[in-house]
Amino acid sequence: MTRGVFVFALAACLLLAAPALAKGPGKAHANEAKASAFGAQLVCPKRAGIGEPFLLRLKLARPAASARLEFMGRGTPLALRKAGAGQEAAALLGADVLDARPGRQTVRVRLRSKDGGRAEVLTAAVELERVERPSESLTLDPAMVNPPASELGRIAAERAQAQAALGRAGAQWLWSLPFARPVPGSVSSMYGIGRVLNGQRRAPHRGLDLEAETGQPVLAAAEGVVVLTGSFYYAGDCVYLDHGQGLLSMYFHLSEARVAQGQHVARGEVLGLAGATGRSTRSHLHFGVSALGRLVDPAPLFLYDAFP
Repeated sequence: MTRGVFVFALAACLLLAAPALAKGPGKAHANEAKASAFGAQLVCPKRAGIGEPFLLRLKLARPAASARLEFMGRGTPLALRKAGAGQEAAALLGADVLDARPGRQTVRVRLRSKDGGRAEVLTAAVELERVERPSESLTLDPAMVNPPASELGRIAAERAQAQAALGRAGAQWLWSLPFARPVPGSVSSMYGIGRVLNGQRRAPHRGLDLEAETGQPVLAAAEGVVVLTGSFYYAGDCVYLDHGQGLLSMYFHLSEARVAQGQHVARGEVLGLAGATGRSTRSHLHFGVSALGRLVDPAPLFLYDAFP
């Protein structure tokens, strides 16, 4: 939105990256079901900072017919891929800085056999920890802080569209790590930073602002399907991309979108052009990531080793 002081703790960013990077607070652990009919193993970190995405992996020595993931009251089917004589699956999860609180949360994966006769529930505990982040004060057009009554219906309708898009949780697995940077520019405002708009405290920033000139191509962070485009009051011209299993990415303040709803795009494909539409004081890209409907920090997803 506007240039902020980029205060970024690299250790936090690396916290939940690939196994070689998963040390200290983000160290992964395995939960193996005893006498499992599937030879199942569930691997995830013991701790995760609020707002930080983390990778969950499921490994099965013997194949199952289906697997369903549940975390913090929301769920998605998992796409099971063949791995040797068994199968594997993966998902990206996280808690939203807007409303999550420190404490233990449980990840559950429900497995069912192909004949329907066997079912298992795997669980893993993840301790959510508070992450200290700075604040910034911004001066904006008053209509972008306290919209006129004439715009409230539009804003409500756009919010409903966005929530419907973020609520998608299909079984397809299109994403891969690391994410591609949508634009090469530096970070001007980090995820989770506190926001004071025209002297009024508002919700924290739940995305990543990246420097970009008007007209600069904006690229897809991963393979996906376009599920929403539009010209929104706050987001401006925007694109929502579904990567499967509840993982979506968002691209705001575009000067122009160049994809259509329902279009399948490859990692690195042009989605549109950067701009300054919506609630924006200058040209840039607001890049957001949603995991099971919760907005998480996109920055660590650029740092993973290649997966899968």
